[in-house]
Amino acid sequence: MSQPAPVMPTSTKARPTTDPPGSAVGQASRELADAEPTPRAAGFRRVLEATRIVQWEADARTWVFTYVGPQAVRMLGYPVERWYEPGFWAAHVHADDRERVVRFREQAAREREAYEFEYRMIAASGQSVWVHDVVAVDRVDGAPAVIRGFLIDVSQRKRAEAIARASEARLRQLIEQAPDAIIAVRSEGQIAFVNRQAERMFGYRRGELVGRGFEQLVPGQPDVQCLMATVGQGRSPETGGTGDDTAPITGRCRDGRTFPAEINFSPLDTDEGLVIVSTIRDISERLTAETALRQSEERFRIAATLGADIIAEVDIKTGAVEWFGQVDEALGYERGEFPRTFDGWAGQLHPEDRERVMAEVAREVVELRRGLSAEFRIRAKDGSYRHWSVRVAPRLEGQGRPTRFVVVCSDVTEQIVARAEALQHRDALAHVARVSSLGELTGTLAHELNQPLAAILSDAQAAIRLLDRDQPDVPQIREVIRDIVADDRRASAIIQRLRDMMRRGTVVREPVDLCQVVREVREIMRSGLVTRGITVVPDFAGDLPPVVADRIQIQQVVVNLVTNAMQAMDGLTNARLTLGVRGREDAWQVVSVADTGPGIAASAVDTMFEPFSSSRPGGLGMGLSISRSIIEAHGGKIWAENRLDGGATVCFGLPPDGTTGG
Repeated sequence: MSQPAPVMPTSTKARPTTDPPGSAVGQASRELADAEPTPRAAGFRRVLEATRIVQWEADARTWVFTYVGPQAVRMLGYPVERWYEPGFWAAHVHADDRERVVRFREQAAREREAYEFEYRMIAASGQSVWVHDVVAVDRVDGAPAVIRGFLIDVSQRKRAEAIARASEARLRQLIEQAPDAIIAVRSEGQIAFVNRQAERMFGYRRGELVGRGFEQLVPGQPDVQCLMATVGQGRSPETGGTGDDTAPITGRCRDGRTFPAEINFSPLDTDEGLVIVSTIRDISERLTAETALRQSEERFRIAATLGADIIAEVDIKTGAVEWFGQVDEALGYERGEFPRTFDGWAGQLHPEDRERVMAEVAREVVELRRGLSAEFRIRAKDGSYRHWSVRVAPRLEGQGRPTRFVVVCSDVTEQIVARAEALQHRDALAHVARVSSLGELTGTLAHELNQPLAAILSDAQAAIRLLDRDQPDVPQIREVIRDIVADDRRASAIIQRLRDMMRRGTVVREPVDLCQVVREVREIMRSGLVTRGITVVPDFAGDLPPVVADRIQIQQVVVNLVTNAMQAMDGLTNARLTLGVRGREDAWQVVSVADTGPGIAASAVDTMFEPFSSSRPGGLGMGLSISRSIIEAHGGKIWAENRLDGGATVCFGLPPDGTTGG
């Protein structure tokens, strides 16, 4: 069994037929009712039965069919004999149409008028079938006796009408939701339709525009009227050679405000005649954006010309480079002489920098579509090299693909030279500070050296006495000599540490065990700590990995901090110095030097690491300042704080790789 067709909306169409009683319909109905049809009537019936039209006849009082044409089987699928059952017709009229249809038939019988109307009947398959019913009424002695008519299947037409209505509704919805104003204008110039955007754009309500002249929306613009007339005559308008039907206009709103717009006309033939459909787009924001873009580009060019920065825009596909700013002058070339291609530009880079920079641009900008910062050396015309710092950003278009990238170039040669000179001065100052620190520790260092030297002297004298015996004790002499060698090595180690701290050389970054560095400083300063009665408490974490640093510089910082702590506790009883090395979750390591002295004055907490800041009479105030510069050059941080139980703690932290330092 086929699926039921969708139910169409109920038609309310019902109108008196124009067929008079003597018409073909009325005549056919009467002849069909003859008990013994004439040859003419029989022939007419055969003609009707050969069509798809179902002729029928019923008793006006009982509404029981007395005749139904055989086409009814093909139309609804019921046997003809079913139609003769009382109530069959009303029972098979669609429930939504039944009351209306029965009322119309009763009215037709009562008023003796022929009617035509449409309704749905339920077929044997369960589908709804739209029928057009033509009804005529015959009376006997003034009372309705027989009703006759024809049923015509109009389902296909109804479906087409429903599709057309749905399509029209969708089209109307699209028009109402369009971002542009759409206005339909009759050939004589009156507005026939406007959408919601037209109301919003011009500030009118729909009822205020329909029937009014289109000219009130674009006053004083005869070119628009001519353009409409041209389109209405089916000719392609001349719009300045743009190849389309769009023209610039000035729209006027209800409040008198005007705005720039573009208009497009299209002719449309309707049942009411030719209509010109105009599409109007407000281009105020676009013109504002275009103006802002032009102004921005002009400012960009002026800034690039007058500023210190040089800007380049590179076309990734062609490799063409457009320079903004004085790139030729900056590198000693004549105007236009410096390469205007990316490959030519790359050829000017220092050989040691070229491969790295090109790889970074290809990976970060072209492949990963993100910006980057880089520094490199670029050759000037005289063969010298300038240092450039650049920032590169891709311009994404289409599907997010970079088609061009912009490079902002800054000449940082002077900064690089100044930075190198500053590093030299810092290293020189650090060396002076180391020498100064060692000078202050002369007594301690002398005591450290005196111990192994005195032991060597004593052991040597003992060895001589052993050798003077008649029977020298060789094993004992050998043991004494071993002690001499050990004490000599101890003295040599002390001297080597002093030489390392005294030497002035280049910074050497290498893996350093911070725990070992602190232990070495403790050994160097052990005599001074013992002399002052200071107890040293080690607090080292185990299994810490090395950090990348300059061993001598870090030793200098620890010596400085330990010296300050010793001076802070000078003369105190039960003085205690805690030396700690701890790791953090972020892989940094922190060295701490904690004392039990009086602590840091509140006024000195924020300035103690500044140059020439000292709380000790006669102090230069450079030790902590130099320590800070050393730690920051390693990418680390240094800080101080007072302890709750008395005393102060100075700490410095270092990253694992020291890459931030200079």
